[in-house]
Amino acid sequence: MPTKRVTCTFFSISEPSKLKGKINELLENQYALIQSKKVHNVEVAGVYLRISFLRKESVNQNNYWIGVIERLDTTLQGEASNLDGTRMVYATGVDEGPIVNTGFAYYPLTNTFVLHRKIGGVNDDKLGIFIRKLIRQTNIVSEGFTQFKLSILPDLTKINRFKNAARIKQLEYSFKMPENLQSLQSGKRSILGDMFLANTLGGNTMRVVVRADSLDVSKVNQKVNELLKLGGDYLSSLRATTEHNGIEEPLDLLTEKFSDYEDVNLKKGKKETVDVIMDATKTIFLRQEALLKKMYLSDGSDE
Repeated sequence: MPTKRVTCTFFSISEPSKLKGKINELLENQYALIQSKKVHNVEVAGVYLRISFLRKESVNQNNYWIGVIERLDTTLQGEASNLDGTRMVYATGVDEGPIVNTGFAYYPLTNTFVLHRKIGGVNDDKLGIFIRKLIRQTNIVSEGFTQFKLSILPDLTKINRFKNAARIKQLEYSFKMPENLQSLQSGKRSILGDMFLANTLGGNTMRVVVRADSLDVSKVNQKVNELLKLGGDYLSSLRATTEHNGIEEPLDLLTEKFSDYEDVNLKKGKKETVDVIMDATKTIFLRQEALLKKMYLSDGSDE
């Protein structure tokens, strides 16, 4: 069964003290527009961005938004095919083009955006431009719109949460082979064992996944410390799935970015649709909601 990994990165958005709540007001505006079966196109770097799907939901009596931003490129025509090689062309009109869907969540309580990482989709830079243009074009903010800026949330306690996890259910890592195995220090014997196996089989990369209801926490920590010593020259990925109070948390241990992912099983005939993207983004947000409040809830001071 094919699996699609939906990965999201967390961002904070600054709202000037005199313009608090304007992002939420903007999304209320867009929600009403979508309900009337309309969209607001914003041109950004030669393409059009618009919020095309939006839901308002709540968790612990706090509202949040789940939506999709479409990226429309009218300079391209759309093409599709099937396994027989038959090609189909669409979106050939001057105001038509292929779209890419990027999921997002917004949590007004912590001024946090959760942005789906999608190839060809909307990145954080384009999202920031889109929000600033949209909030001005809708006349929600006429002055000071340039002060609405996105900044990536650092996950300052990720390593500590990993080290202090009550349970670790999965460890996953991958690395590329060095040209000379002997160049590695002898203290990395555990890693050398993995690499010698890959080398014996003629491989130049290796991916390891270890799963259990409860792995040995101490030994997993030891393995991760060894892997981290390899550095970015060899280590390509390093992830662990921990459990705290019955809640699973996937952790990317190679980046300080606050990010998370959800693996979606695509059964035969099931595809990555707008609903699949929104549901996965929602799952990721809800899994981290309590941590967001604990780590990033505003103390009342302006940033």
